[in-house]
Amino acid sequence: EAGGRPPAPADGEPYIDIPHSNIRKVTAKRMVENKNSIPHYYVTMEVCMDELIELRAKVNATAGVKVSVNDFIIKACALALKEVPVCNSSWSDEYVRQFSAADVSVAVNTDRGLLTPIVFGADTKSLLSISSEFKALATKAKENKLKPEEFIGGTFTISNLGMMGVKQFTAIINGPQACILAIGGTKKLVVPNDGPDAATNPFVAKSFMAVTLSSDHRIVDGALAATWLQAFQKIIENPLKMLL
Repeated sequence: EAGGRPPAPADGEPYIDIPHSNIRKVTAKRMVENKNSIPHYYVTMEVCMDELIELRAKVNATAGVKVSVNDFIIKACALALKEVPVCNSSWSDEYVRQFSAADVSVAVNTDRGLLTPIVFGADTKSLLSISSEFKALATKAKENKLKPEEFIGGTFTISNLGMMGVKQFTAIINGPQACILAIGGTKKLVVPNDGPDAATNPFVAKSFMAVTLSSDHRIVDGALAATWLQAFQKIIENPLKMLL
């Protein structure tokens, strides 16, 4: 989510010095530490969004509230973490700590810097609960009203730039977490038709979203990252499971 417009140099001035906010100072320090100390690697997959888009429209029409694609993604990540719990872990020099609950941090950009409010126990919450909770957290983040316990911690992070037209990107892990999922935009692709009318209509247009999982190679091996993405893909492409 985009933050406020930054100040610009006055007419005739060659530059302006913008003091760091405390949030930006802390974020900058942690980004450098995380990028330099965590052995990142990246695995990308495209997931079909047609079923989710259709289900979201039905949910919003029936429930009378606006559930976002991001709400579905939070829930899908949480369920995939329960299936592949190694991705719901953190590193220390003596052990790997694997968490029971899926506490999903979601990156929110503010005019003071990046914050990651947490949806605690997202695996146990309904889509409507996740939707209302995250809306409140994002608003508090924008208004600088988050309490430390609402954004410090978490077991897995999502960074979503898809709504800004970004096709694909890689994100820096939010240490000591093991993984972060970068969400790109959704686009229409023409693909072979695997339906019953394939003989008469060999190609169809489907909507696909590119997602990239950044993982800590000390904790998550490549095959496990791929397994997590397969679990995430299955949930996104069969979204009714998120309503159960």
